[in-house]
Amino acid sequence: MERDTDLKRVLADEIRAAIAETAAEPAGLRDPGDPATSQARVALGRASEVLTPSVPSGAPLEPGKRLAIRALRFLWRNQSTFNSLSLDASAGLVEALDRLRAETGRRLDELSRRAGLQEARLTLAESASPGARPAAAAAAPAPSAGIPPGVYALFEERFRGSPEEIARGQRWYLDLVKGAPGPVLDVGCGRGEFLRLLADEGIPGSGLESNPLSVGACRRDGLEVEEGDALVALARRPAGKLGAVVAFQVVEHWPPETIFRFLQEARRVLAAGGVLVAETVNTDSLSSLRTFYLDPTHVRPVPSEALQFLAEAAGFVDARIALRSPLPASGRLEEHSENDRRLNALLYGPQDYALVARVAAAP
Repeated sequence: MERDTDLKRVLADEIRAAIAETAAEPAGLRDPGDPATSQARVALGRASEVLTPSVPSGAPLEPGKRLAIRALRFLWRNQSTFNSLSLDASAGLVEALDRLRAETGRRLDELSRRAGLQEARLTLAESASPGARPAAAAAAPAPSAGIPPGVYALFEERFRGSPEEIARGQRWYLDLVKGAPGPVLDVGCGRGEFLRLLADEGIPGSGLESNPLSVGACRRDGLEVEEGDALVALARRPAGKLGAVVAFQVVEHWPPETIFRFLQEARRVLAAGGVLVAETVNTDSLSSLRTFYLDPTHVRPVPSEALQFLAEAAGFVDARIALRSPLPASGRLEEHSENDRRLNALLYGPQDYALVARVAAAP
């Protein structure tokens, strides 16, 4: 009888110790950025540890304690099941809150970015006299000179896609510029999606952009962007100092003679072994032409064969074409024959293509 009394006393002492341990939060587990979630996770972790009674190895009277737990297991079996289900539900709620918090933060960032754009647009409109265009806009190519920068920035916000979508599509180009023999220049960098990708990879890069609103947004994010006309800015660059020149959805804004001048200047500023990347709308896909003519600043579609020829005429070597932006299966015809495949290629082929060309390596 005395041995049973000792066993009960030891068990009671250990239960009190466990309760005292769970009452105070261990140091270092509180997340200063989100204390509520941290506390919930700590509580769930402790609850899972004491979900069912257990005896640590080497505890006093270990054999007797284990025997007592097995003998009394029927008392907490149903409660243990309920506790386990409750813990699972609570853990799911905490994870859902984490996802909701991340999504809310992303949307707030997006709203803040759009609000900044609207504010810059209003500031630009208020500072300009009626009918006047900003000086920076006058430096842009003639076909887009009639569209105010604020209007075109809003057009891109509505039709081009979110920065996250653009960055996902441009990530493919990172492998082309890694290890380039010099920094990367993004011509027509827009909102700076590719420049941010370069920064994340530790690749030095800068941008050229004619829209002052986009330039301001990039600079506020700490990106190095020069404002002005691309050809004028390229002409001021020293020869053979860049490792890569990229231009995403830019050449379709220029007439053929401007495209060729751009290719010549890009060839001049690139070092031996440097790479040129120019992405534009795929003229071999009829569905992509609707997107082309949606943009009022586009001049004319540029067939891939023509752009490849102009690049070779400007002095580039190893020029090739890479098809980009394929439509999902839901946006294409079901293929049951070779004719279906050909019709899909004609109507619903990849929406963009990229010219990839290089400067001959030094002998």
